[in-house]
Parts: sequence; structure tokens; C-alpha cells
Amino acid sequence: MSKLKESTKITATEPVNLLGVMQPIAGDASFKNLLSMHQLEARDILDYINEAYAAEKLIRDRDSRGASILPHAVMKAVMRQPSTRTGGSCTTAMRKLGGAAELISGMSSSSEAKGETLADSWVAFATQSDILGIRTADDYGAMFAAQVIAQGYERGHLWQLVPVINLGDGRNEHPTQALGDLFTIHKKFKKFDGLTIVFVGDQARYRAHHSLMIGAYKMGMSITAVESPVAKVPQALVDFLGDKLTITDDLDAAMRRADVLYLGRNPDEYDGDDDAELERSQALARDYIQWIVDRQRLQQMSPDSMVLHPRPRRDELQTDVDTDKRMYDVQQMANMIPMRMAIIARHLGKSIINSTK
Repeated sequence: MSKLKESTKITATEPVNLLGVMQPIAGDASFKNLLSMHQLEARDILDYINEAYAAEKLIRDRDSRGASILPHAVMKAVMRQPSTRTGGSCTTAMRKLGGAAELISGMSSSSEAKGETLADSWVAFATQSDILGIRTADDYGAMFAAQVIAQGYERGHLWQLVPVINLGDGRNEHPTQALGDLFTIHKKFKKFDGLTIVFVGDQARYRAHHSLMIGAYKMGMSITAVESPVAKVPQALVDFLGDKLTITDDLDAAMRRADVLYLGRNPDEYDGDDDAELERSQALARDYIQWIVDRQRLQQMSPDSMVLHPRPRRDELQTDVDTDKRMYDVQQMANMIPMRMAIIARHLGKSIINSTK
């Protein structure tokens, strides 16, 4: 893995050994966690994409609509933040593979209301699952879950090591979104080399941008970030991307060079309430007004380009673009199901390609 820090802290008292839970995939995802795009190299990303193509073919067959590749396997998608797409597409993906899935939204009905620790909650979910999908408001929250589950297994408390799939951890990463996005890009262009992707939005806190930047870099794409002075690309990511990254404040010039335009909403759920946060929020809101993409602005992009947005969208992407042939955001949502099928199958030791020959 490239430039991955050894450890961090999910709270002041709960250290997380990142290298202990984020093993390189290295061609074999079986029973490993998927927590960061840093775990993957180009060949791993292509493996997921090829499996997603097989999954798509499978679910588009009106006679089958899926296959019994993981019978009786159970997935829990535990969404500690709201989700319309990610949790639902994960549970759909598991059911299309012949397994069972449960979507858990919020923790209001969990035993945490009785004082249960977060660590004990994750271990409890592991006793009920063969694979866990996890979304947290905390940076590195999925990594913490993976660590306590691994400790439970090592101590003999759990009979199997349950893989953890990161479905978005705070302001850090969203690797399954990035893999689905790369699948969407590949479906249109059939390549990555030579393509330029332009990111627009809160570069500091928008986790989908972070993961896709890493993935785009590993696939040989050139990356442009349209950046606000108050929401810059994290320095560690700048260092990692090196000369593949161009930073600009000129959205229109970037759009004219873009093969892929990738927009993101303002993730203001992470805003604080002190003076510095208020000032940041107001400044970023003014920048978002300058970044609005409508049908007229979109016309400066190449007819062969594409626009992606992981949704939910706000005013940054106007609805008058929806009929433009460059819009791929709905296909992008649909593509998450075969990609997440590919991820679930691979991390439970199965190949959709081999299972459907």
C-alpha cells in the first residue's frame, strides 16, 4: 500500500492500527476488509470491474435476475449516517447473489441506548453476519470496527473473521463509491489512461472525492481539483497524487478540458459551531454558488465527456441538465449494484465470473 499511515485515533482513548486492518488486496480479496482505496493497485481495481461486468450481465437477465452464489450468507449494512443509495444498493446486491441482507439505519434501537460501548456493538453485529457494511460519521470508524472484530476473532470469541466493507467513514473515504464510479467511467471510455477527471466541491471533507482521486491516480488518470481556499485537498492526498494533480479555481477552464466532471454537494453536516467553522461555512457556500452547473454552462464540455454526481445533489447540479446526453449520474447509481455485488462476492471468497460460466 502506498503512503498509508500506521495508526490514528477514532476517539481520544481508542487507537486504531490501520496497517493491522487494511491489508493489501494483492489479487485476492477473500475475507479481507475493504476500508481504503490505498489497499488496491490497478490490477485489483480491474478485477472488481471485470466482476462487476459479470454481475451486471447476471442481473439484467430477466429470467434469472441474479444467482445463488452466496446462499445463506448474511450481510448487515449498518448505516450510522443517513443513506438512500449506499445501504439500499448493498442489501440489493447481497440478495442478487442469493444471500440475505438487513439494512440498519441509525442506532436508536440498539443497545447503545442502554450504555453498550461502540466496540461491543460491532462485535455483536459480527456474531450475526458473514460480512458487514459500515457507514459512520467518524473518520476511521469502519477501521475501528474492523479492528475490534479482528481482536474478537483472535481471542477465539468469534468463530469466523467477518470482513468489514467501508461504506463511508466521516470525511475520510468511500471506497465502494469510488469503485462503482470507476466502473461507470470504464463502461463509457473502455480505458483510463489519458483521461482527465475534474473534481468540484469541498475537497477537504468530501469523502467520495478522496477515494476516487486515489483510484483515478492508480488507473493513470490526470486529476484536476477545483478548490476553495477554505476547503483544500488534504495535504497527504496532494503529496500522494504528485504531478497527476492540478489545482485551480477556474471551473470553466477545467470543464473545457474534462473527460469526466465529478460534482459533490456541500457536506455541511460536518460544520462546527465555533467562529472559525462559521466563517468557513459561509465562504464555502459562496464558492458553491459560483460552481453551479446548469444546462448552459455544461455546453462548454466536449460532447463525448461525462458528468457524474454521487448524490444527493443540491443546487450545485441543476435539474435542467438531466436530459443532456453527458449526464451519467443515474447510470452511476445503477452501476453501484453490480459493483457492490462484485465487492461482496470477492470479499467472501467467490468469483461471479467463475460461478456463472
